Amino acid sequence: MKYIGLFFKALQGFIPVKHCHYLVLLWICAFPVAAGCQLVTPHYEPSSTTAIPLELGPQTLVYRCALDTIQVIHFRLDIIKDAYATLDNGMQLSPLSSSSKAFILPVGDYGLNVTVNAQRARFLNPQIEPVATFYRKDYIHIAVLSGFLGFSAALMIFVGVLGRSLKDTSFYAYSAYIASAGTFFFIQEGMLNLFFPSFILANDIRLKLVFAGLTVWTSVRFIMQLLDIPTLINKRYGYILNGAAGSVLALALLQGILPESYTQSFSGIMGLITLVGIGGILVATVYAVKQKVPAAQLVLVSLIVIFFSMVFRLYLHDVSPFLHRYGLIISVTIEAMLLAIAASEKVRRLNIDKTRAFRDASADSLCPVLNRRGWESAANQMLKRHASSGGVLSLFFIDLDKFKQINDAYGHGVGDEVLVHVATILKEQCREQDLVGRLGGDEFVVLGYSLNRYQSERLRDRLNTLCNEFVVDINNKTITLSASLGHCMVIEPHKNIQTLLHQADLQMYEQKHRTS
Repeated sequence: MKYIGLFFKALQGFIPVKHCHYLVLLWICAFPVAAGCQLVTPHYEPSSTTAIPLELGPQTLVYRCALDTIQVIHFRLDIIKDAYATLDNGMQLSPLSSSSKAFILPVGDYGLNVTVNAQRARFLNPQIEPVATFYRKDYIHIAVLSGFLGFSAALMIFVGVLGRSLKDTSFYAYSAYIASAGTFFFIQEGMLNLFFPSFILANDIRLKLVFAGLTVWTSVRFIMQLLDIPTLINKRYGYILNGAAGSVLALALLQGILPESYTQSFSGIMGLITLVGIGGILVATVYAVKQKVPAAQLVLVSLIVIFFSMVFRLYLHDVSPFLHRYGLIISVTIEAMLLAIAASEKVRRLNIDKTRAFRDASADSLCPVLNRRGWESAANQMLKRHASSGGVLSLFFIDLDKFKQINDAYGHGVGDEVLVHVATILKEQCREQDLVGRLGGDEFVVLGYSLNRYQSERLRDRLNTLCNEFVVDINNKTITLSASLGHCMVIEPHKNIQTLLHQADLQMYEQKHRTS
């Protein structure tokens, strides 16, 4: 540029200054600008980004293009309802089949008019790239969205099955949340335009807001039910959060049937209420973490991930174009996974509590074995297993001989200790899968499942030897006692445990009479 300036100064001695601008035009004609497209209208001071500020409604972007290769101009449809492009000769360009709005730009020097109908006064970032580059980016975009939707569907089914197995409808709120979020991103990222380009609502922001409202409502409902916030804090707080989420959904549905001019104000109110609702959920989650509520930490992490992704999307769009576009999708995927883990953790806790409650209700109050109710319940389950899998069942009815004499001689306290020792010895002699129970008093029962008759007979012989002589040491006193054993072996499927108990009981009394 310095030499060009010296050149023009040298010419000033021969050509008047007022005619020097003709030399500039001759220079531009002789040496045209570099190939590409430059924005002519609207004119604004460009920043480090190529984003163009848009006004609400239809407007035209005017380019001057000088292309020596075929290029593609494309931009996202998140705030654009529709767009079309024409050359300065009046020829209208046909849009490409894509998740974004894209037009093929021919080779040549021409003016390009791109008319867009903006549904928000935000920034548009048109890009002009070679055809291969455009399709590579579009395929990556479709792959990312397809992966997100597939992963979300898998999580939705997984948690839905958990809810069905527990008969807990609260888990369906998670499935509804994932379905709503997936549909929102499907529309937001132009996938609906890819499959249904002529659909009138494919890029309508009102449809997007409806699913945004559904996403907010279902997510708040699920987290409240997962952490049981109304019970954890109080019902009034739960009503406030439910009211906020319900208001967002009501506004989303209402703006969906009202004219498009209402969407700007409605979305602003929805955003404000959503912020309040998320803040309320965050406060409740922090409180749940302090109260050591199961899965509360996972919920808190998921909320923090969503919060930072929203900040990144709204205020840090110049840092990374990839994260600006896909950060929220990635964060929702992480949140969905964390909430699914939280849901499975809740199921695990419920199963532990259920097992503990069953164990407490089924344990004998004195001896370390099942009580009558617990043993009969477990025995019925073993009968079902035997009916479906086959094998051999062995039922043993054990009654201590002359136990009353021990109570009379040593007292009931020692008698209770004898029962505890006998129950402990029985459990040690039986296998882990065998059911040992105390029906009451000095009567014990054992139900064993064996694969064949040989295993069943071995268990019978072991218990028969044991019952011939129990040796119990209590308070430096050795007490020897015996027991009568009744045995019933079952090979064919059987449904009534009481019948089997009666048969073993009869055998036990026959043995007691023979030995007395």
